[in-house]
Amino acid sequence: MANDRFEPGEIITDEEIRLECLRLATEFGVENERRDPLPIAQNYFNWVTENSKRQPEKTVRKKDKVKS
Repeated sequence: MANDRFEPGEIITDEEIRLECLRLATEFGVENERRDPLPIAQNYFNWVTENSKRQPEKTVRKKDKVKS
């Protein structure tokens, strides 16, 4: 799993994210999508990068309070 590959707090490069998206597309995709996994992997990458940038401030504050 991805949790075994990356240490917490480690900065992951775009290349590593793209490779992980490709791995997910080939490992968990349906047979028809496995023949050409690049478009699916690109969709995964777009989703990950879009959603990683939009963490609401309210959620961030809640997580900080939990850690304290």
